[in-house]
Amino acid sequence: MKEIKITKEYNIFGKTVPVKNYMCSKNGCPYVEKCEPVQIQLSISPTSFCTGSCPFCVAAKNKSDKGFLDVKKLETVLVELQKMNIVRGISITGGEPFTDVLLLNEIIEMVFDIFGLEIQMSINTNGIGLKELDKIKRYLFIDTIHISRHHYDDERNSKYFGMTVPTEEEITEIVGREKDKRLFVFNCLLLKDGIGTKEEMKRFLEFSNRVGVPKVGFVTVMDINPYTKKNRISYTELIDRSDPDFLFTDHYDDFDICKCQDGIFVTKQGRLTEFYGRETGYGTVEYARGLVYSADNKLKLGYGDNAEVLLEL
Repeated sequence: MKEIKITKEYNIFGKTVPVKNYMCSKNGCPYVEKCEPVQIQLSISPTSFCTGSCPFCVAAKNKSDKGFLDVKKLETVLVELQKMNIVRGISITGGEPFTDVLLLNEIIEMVFDIFGLEIQMSINTNGIGLKELDKIKRYLFIDTIHISRHHYDDERNSKYFGMTVPTEEEITEIVGREKDKRLFVFNCLLLKDGIGTKEEMKRFLEFSNRVGVPKVGFVTVMDINPYTKKNRISYTELIDRSDPDFLFTDHYDDFDICKCQDGIFVTKQGRLTEFYGRETGYGTVEYARGLVYSADNKLKLGYGDNAEVLLEL
């Protein structure tokens, strides 16, 4: 079997950066090298500010910072990355990106103008700004809007956020306005004090189908503080592959770094809801799996205070 090259080196703003050069193993098949050009994901954080107080937030340290990125500086970076042909897709996250919907629209317009409408784009949000979605001029070209929702019960879900987020009724109304429901996906963290059993997962999937969101991502929370250590649920240990309500399709392994599983759930009414599970392991790797442009106008190799800074504008 041919030995694959795990990394490929790029010169990014004068620094030599090894990037991930292999495809995840699909359904147990061998790992293979990526086709040229080798590309990775870029995340953009318009702001680190968020009014929520989620106990599992990985960005809690900076969420009170009300600063926003500089659009002109971001444009400079995007133009250069487009010339390198290194960006596979773009995820807009935060903080809460809908904190300033006009800024969010400006960023999205810029991304499409530079990379073209075919670039894969997603937005991660707690849902507070979805009623203003029509202010995003080309939102129909966005691939996915990931709505963080960690319980089917409105009161228990809002308690996680420590703030008022869209209710079941409001989400039903928002999703109901769109012809293509595939725009929306729920992201649900698996927690012992919430969605922490197989039966609770089923109730969440029934809820998702009821409000019109066609897909749910169940994610094992990152182990970052005493709360997550106490309430963390392993997706790979929780799921029962013999359960007839779940049809498992493709699964992906990234060595010991990450494991993902796709599938379909059959509701009590016989309707279908897609789901996926993801569990990220511990530790770090010696190569870039993604780039991050943060609200303080730094291009970094990943999140966190310890991430290497490639460029500071």
